[in-house]
Amino acid sequence: MSRAERLFDLLQILRRHRRPVSGAVLAREAGISLRTLYRDIASLQALGAQIEGEPGLGYVLKPGFLLPPLMFSAQEIEALALGLQWVGRRTDADMGQAARNVMAKVAAVLPPELRERMEDDAMVVGRGWERPQVVELALLRRALNEGRKLALTYTDEKGARSARVVWPVSLGFFESTRVLVAWCELRDGFRHFRADRIEAAQMLPDRLPRPRRQLMKEWRDALLPESDSGVRYSVSRSCNTTETSMSPVNKSADLVFYTNPQSRGGIVHWMLEEIGCPYTIKVLEYGTTMKAPEYLAINPMGKVPAIRHGKTIVTEAAAICAYLADVFPEAGLAPAPEHRGDYYRWLFFTTGCLEPAASNHVLGWDPSPDMEARFGYGSYARVLDTLVAWLQDRTYVAGDSFTAADVLLASHLQWGMMTGLIEKRPAFEAYIARHVTRPAAKRADEQAEALTAQQAWKAA
Repeated sequence: MSRAERLFDLLQILRRHRRPVSGAVLAREAGISLRTLYRDIASLQALGAQIEGEPGLGYVLKPGFLLPPLMFSAQEIEALALGLQWVGRRTDADMGQAARNVMAKVAAVLPPELRERMEDDAMVVGRGWERPQVVELALLRRALNEGRKLALTYTDEKGARSARVVWPVSLGFFESTRVLVAWCELRDGFRHFRADRIEAAQMLPDRLPRPRRQLMKEWRDALLPESDSGVRYSVSRSCNTTETSMSPVNKSADLVFYTNPQSRGGIVHWMLEEIGCPYTIKVLEYGTTMKAPEYLAINPMGKVPAIRHGKTIVTEAAAICAYLADVFPEAGLAPAPEHRGDYYRWLFFTTGCLEPAASNHVLGWDPSPDMEARFGYGSYARVLDTLVAWLQDRTYVAGDSFTAADVLLASHLQWGMMTGLIEKRPAFEAYIARHVTRPAAKRADEQAEALTAQQAWKAA
């Protein structure tokens, strides 16, 4: 490395440190001796760099000093070209044009061999994120840059439309979607809005009540902590139900919930919020931590959800719901004995009939009439008709109170109708509308949303 390149690298290191940094740290980052560092700092000061400090106290570079730039390396050119290609193809029209302008300006000052490297197509950004959207990202970026409030019309994943006034905080560019982070005045908290679900947006004259950087810090603090950090979430509740636990279980034992926010784990998450017992969330990733030996020892199937309650391990959403209802009877999520028949029937009907029938049907396969007897659920149509007949004019699936069976069935129906797995029936819509707005369901949804955002921003 030439001396000029070494001085330039040292300058870049100083720019990265906003506070005084010791000579030993600078020398280590630059890969030079402390003696050479002192000489190089003296050389930079002689060139006009405003570096304050001295040996033993540390050094800091005042902003504003520009050293005549050195030429990019071939690898730096490739990185720059690849990044600009991504921006050109994966952002809005204005940002994409700006990226192409930068490429043209950089290419114009490069020597021929590096210009050829920049224009080479050895690395190409493929297609992605082509979701149609009504509101231009440029408007969202402008509100962020100017620190202005936005009035939105937004449709959430359940199809509910609402009008919001939000304080824009950040705009995330992910492979499959674009997400606006904002403080929502309607919900009185931070929310994450998918750009393709924003139906209308208007920038308001009102300025943000606090600087955007401060809001950004508050948002980061509001995200759920690291999923494996062992932080607990508890809900206080009172219940007059008499305990009739089926067996002596140490209910104070650690309760660990293994999940992924985009999975059937949402069923168990809701159930955990209903029982009000403190629990630890451990988020697992598909294909990696979900298949790691540590988790396969919990569930050899390598899927979620699962719970570990002391020494007891339970997998499968229906089994977990039934277990929690029995072990925590004070929550009142297992019905009176006279209604247990209906309760068990619909718990197992949901997993043994509804889920496999809907999964096969959406894939375009249904048993022929002569084959129905070989399948536990018979036919997709019969499953839905049977369920409609039972739910018609009923508030709860078993007895006259909300139970774990309602958690399981309402979750399946809501997800199934939203994704097209289950056809919409008025009886289904009326049934889930009574339950998915319960406080515990909302808490679980909010925590899952925060977990999803945390995982997305960690991967970004």
